[in-house]
Amino acid sequence: MDYFAGDPVEVVRRCLDTGDVRDVEIMGMVCSWLAFGNRNQIHGKCDFAYHLMNGGRPYEYLLSGEWRKYAGSKECFYRMHRFGDFHDLCERLSEVYSRYQSMEDALIGCTSGVEMIERLEAMLHHVGGIPKDAKSACKRLALFARWMVRRDGKVDIGVWQRISPSLLLMPLDVHVVKVAREEGLLLRANADMKACIELTERCRMENPDDPTIMDYALFAKDISK
Repeated sequence: MDYFAGDPVEVVRRCLDTGDVRDVEIMGMVCSWLAFGNRNQIHGKCDFAYHLMNGGRPYEYLLSGEWRKYAGSKECFYRMHRFGDFHDLCERLSEVYSRYQSMEDALIGCTSGVEMIERLEAMLHHVGGIPKDAKSACKRLALFARWMVRRDGKVDIGVWQRISPSLLLMPLDVHVVKVAREEGLLLRANADMKACIELTERCRMENPDDPTIMDYALFAKDISK
């Protein structure tokens, strides 16, 4: 488990100290939005975002409106993400909390993982880096949902109590896809939403109540060699 000390979820877990689920949700969304590329760079930029957003109180940061100064900014935030995209993400999250007490409230009633992803996409419309539909694998949104729903006391945080882990979709990380294909668990050539559903259904055969627990076995096999 030492491997996850440098994982973006480590930054999200820091927000548990505030006792406000909204802090965990917001930091989780920002960190999942950044979760692509080199792992050390991802963690470093998540740490940057943590300190930028009131040092672990991102809900207060949203309420302050400080993020509005980045509207339209082309300055690089992380790789192809611009500070203007960060502004747009904050703006969408502010809209969510103007209507709901939590992001979980906005997802109550979803009957499938795909529906949950589609609702998240709709909430975050027009944010750079967020898919415009559920045809792609939506790896980062699936990862965010896993962090929020699963509770293992080690990696996943599980601050959402009313959504079942059985609904979660596998985040199609490059390592997961590679091992899943090697093991014959994934046959589809494209790493898209159909592939995500295919692998999730195969994992659900082994763990119907918690299919994404297999994410760790697939991920670790490639990482650990």
